Amino acid sequence: MKTLGREEANILFDKYWDEMSHVWFKVEVLQDYAGEDDGPSLQSWIKGDKQTSIAFMKEDASPEWVQSCQEKLRNDVKLIRLHLVEEPYSPYLEWELEYYKNVNIPKCGEQVFLVKKSAVSNLQIPKGDMMIFDDQIVVVNGYNDGGRMISQNFYDQTDNISSFLNLKQQLLRLAKPL
Repeated sequence: MKTLGREEANILFDKYWDEMSHVWFKVEVLQDYAGEDDGPSLQSWIKGDKQTSIAFMKEDASPEWVQSCQEKLRNDVKLIRLHLVEEPYSPYLEWELEYYKNVNIPKCGEQVFLVKKSAVSNLQIPKGDMMIFDDQIVVVNGYNDGGRMISQNFYDQTDNISSFLNLKQQLLRLAKPL
C-alpha cells in the first residue's frame, strides 16, 4: 500500500483512470461532501431553490469529467458508482442524488446504485470512498472532518486486494439502482 497526499495522489489516480480498460467501481460512504463541492448548485439546493440548483448542475457539470467518462464508455468501460446511504437523507445527499440523475447517469453513462448503510453493518467498509480499477488497483480516500479529501491509499497487485474485491461483490448483491 502506498499513501499519498492529494496532489501526488491526483497524478497517480489519473494514470490509473487512463489505463483502465474494463470497469471502474466506486463506493461512496460519506453523507456530506460539502468540503469537496460547495458550489452554486449545492448552495441553491440548500436554500430550497431546487430548480435553480438543477439548472446549475446541468450547465456546470465538469466538462472534463463528462468527456473522460464518455471516452471510457466508447471503449466499453463500465462505470459503476454505489453510494452507501443513511436515512433520513442529508440535504447534501438529496442534492447529490439529483446530480446523479441529471449528470452522472445521462451525461457520464454511469450505473448508479444505492445501499442502505444499515444493511452492511456486518461488512468491513472503509472509512473513505473506495475505487477499484479493473479489479487490479484499489484506491481508498481519506477525508478530514469537513468532508474534504486529504489523502489516498493505493493498493496494487503487490498487495492482497481480495477483501476489497469480496466487498465489491457483497455490495453489488445488496445494491438497488437509482
